[in-house]
Amino acid sequence: MLEHIHLENFKASRDVDVRLAPLTVLAGLNSSGKSTLLQAICALRQSYDFNGKTEGPSLSGDLVQLGKYGDLLAEGSSEDTVTVTIVESGNTYQWKIEGPPKTIRPQFEKEPPLLPAFVTSWEFQFLQADRIVPRTLYPQAPPRATDTGFLGSRGEYTADFLSREGARQVSTKRTFPRAGLGLSESLLTTVAPTAGLLDQVSGWLQQLSPGARLDARAIGGTDEVLLQFRYAGIKLETSSNPYRPTNVGFGLTYSLPIIVACLAAPQGALLLLENPEAHLHPQGQAALGELLARCASDGVQIVAETHSDHLLNGVRLAVKTNLIASENVVLHFFTRSVETGEAFVQSPAIMANGRLSNWPDGFFDQWDKEVDALLE
Repeated sequence: MLEHIHLENFKASRDVDVRLAPLTVLAGLNSSGKSTLLQAICALRQSYDFNGKTEGPSLSGDLVQLGKYGDLLAEGSSEDTVTVTIVESGNTYQWKIEGPPKTIRPQFEKEPPLLPAFVTSWEFQFLQADRIVPRTLYPQAPPRATDTGFLGSRGEYTADFLSREGARQVSTKRTFPRAGLGLSESLLTTVAPTAGLLDQVSGWLQQLSPGARLDARAIGGTDEVLLQFRYAGIKLETSSNPYRPTNVGFGLTYSLPIIVACLAAPQGALLLLENPEAHLHPQGQAALGELLARCASDGVQIVAETHSDHLLNGVRLAVKTNLIASENVVLHFFTRSVETGEAFVQSPAIMANGRLSNWPDGFFDQWDKEVDALLE
């Protein structure tokens, strides 16, 4: 498991050191340094092949596109070296990157003699904020993604993964909650009759769109996959006609890679998630917070960047109800100096009752500020 990451001169992170936990939540205003943390991990990972071989730092690849070295180096830095230090399972690894500003592939001035697991492990997912949108057909995954179970950085292979792995059993710690949805047990059984991945994805979709059920199948003789939604209801004996993703709520498709990644990740996997709550109703955002907590308590490490107080509250409630221990959740609030452009981090602690040790100014407090303004 990743335990610490220290960035020096990496974009706005001139000197940022944060602790990582089974579930790490990153918050802050736009362009405050949250994504930089994920990008550093992804840049290192895409710089190596699965055999641990490298030709130097890769700033543009399958995971992230950071441009030239000058785009990576912190503006106004007194040094010409970017340093990334990561602690994984008690071992410290450090990379020093340098090169002329316009260089697309700079050099490792120093790299660790042995590589940490996150660099070459197959048990890895990165889902960026710009994910798949509703469409009629989705691509089948290439062999490398099929072998590793990679969903694509945009989640573009999610439908194909479901068509191949729909019967995979989901851990009982991650199965969808059947209580509190206001839906009958018979309807839930119709929607999600088994612990298989496809059924459990449909089960979690009840938080977003009650009655929704998912189906995915590869189209023979093509390189495409058909994704469809159906709706079960009390007055429907089985389910509705199939609907294209373009004819149901946008958020169902957009959140699909996040839900699948959390349910399918093996223990020991690392998930990096950007804005998992995007395009979801507050109830769905809170449900995702619970799903992240359930997954992280089941041996999967998650680092999630979010702008959602509802997702945070879902995590806090998961702590309070003992779905995840408070010490296994870390919160980081990023701010950026207007004068220097430098990123800073504050880290309020989450307690066993779900409350926070302190609320930094700007940390999910906009609701309170607006209510105070309305009551003046």
